[in-house]
Amino acid sequence: CLFSSTASQFPHYELRQTRWNDTDGFGHINNAIYYQFMDDSINMHLIDRGIGRNYPRFIAENGIQFRQPIVFPSTVKVGLRVTKLGNSSVTYQVGFFTKEDDKELRAMGKFVHVYVNEKTGKPVPIPDEAKAILKTLICDEQSQEK
Repeated sequence: CLFSSTASQFPHYELRQTRWNDTDGFGHINNAIYYQFMDDSINMHLIDRGIGRNYPRFIAENGIQFRQPIVFPSTVKVGLRVTKLGNSSVTYQVGFFTKEDDKELRAMGKFVHVYVNEKTGKPVPIPDEAKAILKTLICDEQSQEK
């Protein structure tokens, strides 16, 4: 599951449209834009399911491995799956594809959310409502809580 290379191997995906100003001097989508797509896709998935600002969380870690560039104009298919669901944190794997060719993995991201107490900033257990949504994205039963 960790190195699956087609969009169909992700339980959910979000679409993001590239813009002319997303490109860099080499004519492909700038690496910083991938981070925006990753953050937006994960949070829109949660918000659309009722897990909004009332469930405070922050990014503890993220990173992307790039394989093939994406160019303008393209519709980016951002695949989401959970590889680890802990007590207060969740680790996502994020696959980047184009809608035109969702068999070719363009980049693979890692994104870790930590749920926190809004006043103290300290980690708290993931609320049951959020955990239920996150479980729908788990790609491997062995990655669930330990």
